[in-house]
Amino acid sequence: MISAGSINWKGEAGEKITLPKAVFEAKVSPTLLAQAQRVYLANQRKARARTKTRGEVEGSTRKIYRQKGTGGARHGSIRAPIFVGGGISHGPTGGQNYILKMPRKMGSTALLGALADRAASKRIVVVTGLKLPEKTKAASSMWKKAKLEKGALLVISDKEMAGRKSFRNLKDVEVALASSLNPYEVLGCKQLVISQAAIEALSKRYVN
Repeated sequence: MISAGSINWKGEAGEKITLPKAVFEAKVSPTLLAQAQRVYLANQRKARARTKTRGEVEGSTRKIYRQKGTGGARHGSIRAPIFVGGGISHGPTGGQNYILKMPRKMGSTALLGALADRAASKRIVVVTGLKLPEKTKAASSMWKKAKLEKGALLVISDKEMAGRKSFRNLKDVEVALASSLNPYEVLGCKQLVISQAAIEALSKRYVN
């Protein structure tokens, strides 16, 4: 059984808590985790880059010099891609679609694998108690008192949304909901701080 240290919302340390086996002891597949992260990053990408073709750049279409007798290569418009300042051939058009998809079951397996990886490496802290601090000052005090790492990820349940803003205002602290948690966020954090309500939500969602 895997256990993790616990704190309350005041930052006071508590007893170790046993983590649900079905959620935090799943099989870890490095290949699947890498695929899940690639899909996530690809879906964040927007097609903003766009280049102009020879028909769109400014410049004369007049033939730059006569066809024969110069000793040089044959050329037409100065807007041709071969010239500096000319159009770009085969460049990005701004209409690319970078969206990738992953079957829901694979996504769930990847998330459970990411949670199991954090649990195995002792990077999980469980927060006990029913109510989150609703003021940034109280949230900051709790974070400092518990000596939680910078770059940590706080995972809460949908029922704890009221205190979400107080933690989002803290520097180097990311906040995520258990209902929309993804492997990229879990693997990218230095420490996973998760509420008991979030653990219950994950167990209810992923345990048959």
